[in-house]
Amino acid sequence: MEGELGQLYQRWSEELTKALAHVEAFIDFSEDDNLEEGVLARVDAAVQTLEEEVRGHLQDGRRGERLRGGVHVVIAGPTNAGKSSLLNLLCQRPAAIVSPVAGTTRDVVESALNIGGYPVVLSDTAGLRETQDAIEREGVSRARERLQRADVVLAVLAAVDVAPEPGCLAEALRAVLPPGVPARRAPCVLVLNKADLLEEGRGGALLGACGEGALPPACLLSCKTGEGVDRLLSLLGTQLEQMCGDPLAGSPSLTQARHRLHLTSCLGSLGRYHGYKSLDLVLAAEELRLARRHLGKITGRVSAEEILDIIFRDFCVGK
Repeated sequence: MEGELGQLYQRWSEELTKALAHVEAFIDFSEDDNLEEGVLARVDAAVQTLEEEVRGHLQDGRRGERLRGGVHVVIAGPTNAGKSSLLNLLCQRPAAIVSPVAGTTRDVVESALNIGGYPVVLSDTAGLRETQDAIEREGVSRARERLQRADVVLAVLAAVDVAPEPGCLAEALRAVLPPGVPARRAPCVLVLNKADLLEEGRGGALLGACGEGALPPACLLSCKTGEGVDRLLSLLGTQLEQMCGDPLAGSPSLTQARHRLHLTSCLGSLGRYHGYKSLDLVLAAEELRLARRHLGKITGRVSAEEILDIIFRDFCVGK
């Protein structure tokens, strides 16, 4: 709101404009006695610094985009685990149909929430199972596709259906989470639902088994009574805080995919500048011009007059 992101991009644009102007001056007036020595060395240092800043800005884990559009939290699990009941509990309204019939949810049901001060897009998905029903099979396919794009996964299991052993819990969780390297998956919270149906002492045994194995944070929950919802919100809030951080701390974050696209292209041009500078300085200057153009598509300012102003301001050429 204070325009810090625009100020950052404007500073980069001004630094890039100065670097381009100095390269253009070296190309056109390299034999002029008034041209200072070491111009290209200073340009190289400035471009290197700018390249590092842009690269670091892009490596923000899409924090700003998540804060703008919402963190995608996907509820997934087998049929009749209570996924739709969990959606309704968190939304505090009947957003999804709840039925004891397995496979009731076919399509993805979304709801926008605010959890711990962070915007969230919560998605309920079809129960994951093999089925001959063509419509339900499409729902399962959409559920798995949504899991691949999730920022956070709420893996819901019926507590009465899993044994209190780390191996059994891990196997049930593998059936829910998408395949791949665990480190590259979205963060996960294991929700052991239907805790109100557990025998005395079994809930503690399940949580103890979760603590023994290499399992994600877990909580017992009863969507029927609401018991355990505070613990779930606490675990989910921790995941959101780790993912999004404090938006008021540190440098401003990217908030739009269009900005990310232009900055990525800008970074590519800066990288090619280093490759061209020893071969053809004219081509290197063109890459700086392209990098500046990509920044200009964000700031809204692309002018050739600024380059000429800097040339005549910083060098006494033509006088």
